[in-house]
Amino acid sequence: MAFINEATGDIHFKILYIGSQNSGKTTNLQSIFCESFENEKKRNNTEVLIDLPRNTFFDFLPVSYGAVADRNARMHLYTLPSHQIWPSVNISLMLGVDGIVNVIDSRVRYLDKYDLQLLQVKKLMESLQIDYNSIPFVYQFNHTDSYDALPFSTLKKNYQFKDEDCFEAIASQGVGVMPTFLKIAEKIIQKII
Repeated sequence: MAFINEATGDIHFKILYIGSQNSGKTTNLQSIFCESFENEKKRNNTEVLIDLPRNTFFDFLPVSYGAVADRNARMHLYTLPSHQIWPSVNISLMLGVDGIVNVIDSRVRYLDKYDLQLLQVKKLMESLQIDYNSIPFVYQFNHTDSYDALPFSTLKKNYQFKDEDCFEAIASQGVGVMPTFLKIAEKIIQKII
């Protein structure tokens, strides 16, 4: 749920990146972080992603978005851990969520993990009395450059998502990352305006 920081006047939105382990949630946030560099050489240097630390807890990235309703908007991006070691963390991350980016690993050998993770997310939302259908979603099919990745058109047809909500991505190269982020931000803002 969006909230206003009374001290600064900023409006804050919460976006949660969900998906199975190694689907590319953290890499999405790292790529968005790299996009923030003004130096184009640094921005396009995907080697930077290799040097950034990985976190087994969850990831957080605040992003300035511009103006919404005459206030500065900030998108707070989080990753939902795919493991269930700390259920209270998952509960805290899910509470107040404004939008969800569902990162789906396009590689055949990982698709069954996606189904299990989505089932766990739905159970978590149900336990918190959050209506799954009331939250804006976008779907990112990541690792599309892998040798065993299913074609993007096949994945969209299989999962029956709306075309405008689906994005093909190679997060480690920054491909498809910003369009995914911009679409979920747009859907969140449309919902509150």
